[in-house]
Amino acid sequence: MALEELINRYKEVFKEPEGLPPIRTHDHTIPMKEGAQAINLRPYRYSGVQKDILEKMVDEMLESGIIQQSNNPFTSPVVLVKKKDGSWKLCVDYKALNQLTIKEKFPIPLVEELLEELEGATIFSKVDL
Repeated sequence: MALEELINRYKEVFKEPEGLPPIRTHDHTIPMKEGAQAINLRPYRYSGVQKDILEKMVDEMLESGIIQQSNNPFTSPVVLVKKKDGSWKLCVDYKALNQLTIKEKFPIPLVEELLEELEGATIFSKVDL
């Protein structure tokens, strides 16, 4: 019951998306390796039933504004994944694109190192985490 009250209290956060995010002052870019060419992969083969499901999902997302038409030279195939409830989830296979991107390396600190830094402290804040 408490979870339902929480969801109802913050229903704006939990509602289905209704379009693309607002325009922001900074565009995100993906750094590519030197000399990388655009990835343009063919779609995977699907059965007639899966193809119909895929087309319906794309049409619904276009209609609701979650996705938009693009002339980008990069293309990656989509994968339909069956959920536990029997419905389908649309995922994009970015393996080929990931091979061409420059990885940003921000190592995650080890828990042991973090705990050593907090040794002897009596007050902790979120910044310490």
